[in-house]
Amino acid sequence: MLSESERRSLAEIEHQFRLDDPLLDGRLATGRAGPKPTTVLAVLFAAIGTFLLAMGVLGAAIGCFGMVSVVLLLRGTTWR
Repeated sequence: MLSESERRSLAEIEHQFRLDDPLLDGRLATGRAGPKPTTVLAVLFAAIGTFLLAMGVLGAAIGCFGMVSVVLLLRGTTWR
């Protein structure tokens, strides 16, 4: 159990933390966010495309890399 002075000190530290980094405070309050499904799809298609390219299946590899670009475009990723 914390004493009253320790509780006050902890409350001051928490308050200062919220002022210093509100984005991190919000992320910690809501919990860890998992990866977005579009990110998972893009990584999956890129990995499959790389494997197919290494195996020499050029047409399917180009198709997979095309799907990566479609997924990233649907996500709203820009080149800037």
